[in-house]
Amino acid sequence: MKKDGSFSRCALTAPDLEAFGIKQDWKEFEAFIDRVFVSFGFETTRNFRLKKPAMEVDLIASKGAVAFAIDCKHWKRTVGRASMSRVSSRQIARAHRILETGFWSKVIPVVMTLRDESLFILENGVPVVPVSKLFDFILNWEESADSILSLSSSVTQAKIL
Repeated sequence: MKKDGSFSRCALTAPDLEAFGIKQDWKEFEAFIDRVFVSFGFETTRNFRLKKPAMEVDLIASKGAVAFAIDCKHWKRTVGRASMSRVSSRQIARAHRILETGFWSKVIPVVMTLRDESLFILENGVPVVPVSKLFDFILNWEESADSILSLSSSVTQAKIL
């Protein structure tokens, strides 16, 4: 990590990212994920709050009209698909609300995890990204765009690309 709090993309290897994340509390984990997205040229907003009903999104990372709505999970252990499915369903609802703000024309819900549960996309199209695979996700998410849920303001319902 550099003196200014930023870091070179090559500063940490994938296995090091999980070990690094374990040493942080949940707030530091969210801040770390934020800095990674910024290092790849994204604009970010942490703790994005919505009203009526009240909701909060841990992190929004955007480039142009596309935004990732990221739920950061600093869980000490892995969880099963059923739990991850519930978490992702709530993140989809938050992503819909973010889309309604009109700030972005496309919003992609994402669940970021501390533990390596392997990179996979849930049945509802939400990617679950362990921190050890964060760089790969940022660089290559478009290769999986056909199976990732993308909410678009040009349609009234969510669609899978």
